[in-house]
Amino acid sequence: MFDAFEAFPDSARLWLMAFPRPLNEEEKAKIDASFEAFRPHWKVHGTPIESGWMLLENQILAVVENTMGTQPSGCSIDAMLRQSFKLATALNLEILDAQSILVRVAGKVNVVPKTELEAGLRDGRLDATTPVIDLGLLELGQLRAGKLERPLAQTWIGRKHRAQLESRVS
Repeated sequence: MFDAFEAFPDSARLWLMAFPRPLNEEEKAKIDASFEAFRPHWKVHGTPIESGWMLLENQILAVVENTMGTQPSGCSIDAMLRQSFKLATALNLEILDAQSILVRVAGKVNVVPKTELEAGLRDGRLDATTPVIDLGLLELGQLRAGKLERPLAQTWIGRKHRAQLESRVS
């Protein structure tokens, strides 16, 4: 499933960035071309970064690198993030805030604004079993282990709102 990341170890650093909707074929082609053009220029202390990327769910940009674990560089991370935001702007899209809540409803990934989270928990649109896409994964091994999508109760959201979730079950 993650063929683009086959050569990377589980310890490779992972960044996940979501778009507000699934991308079409033209947008996906532009992302591929943009990151392919960027890759030779993405460096840490002058050394090219071993990297890869792919789209998950046609909506989540996954970027993996296997260099900065030993040679971290804020400038290199900033360069990749700038490239991602520049690309999103060129596609007339935005990259969602890292704490955006993406849930799977009827097989589709939907964005729940943070401002609507508590209301969704109160009125039952969201519950402990709602599948949530976790953009907070930091290592490729977490993605391979199936931790991208988990029940809400097993995510940071569930930990933060545990009392509210437990009161709905009682």
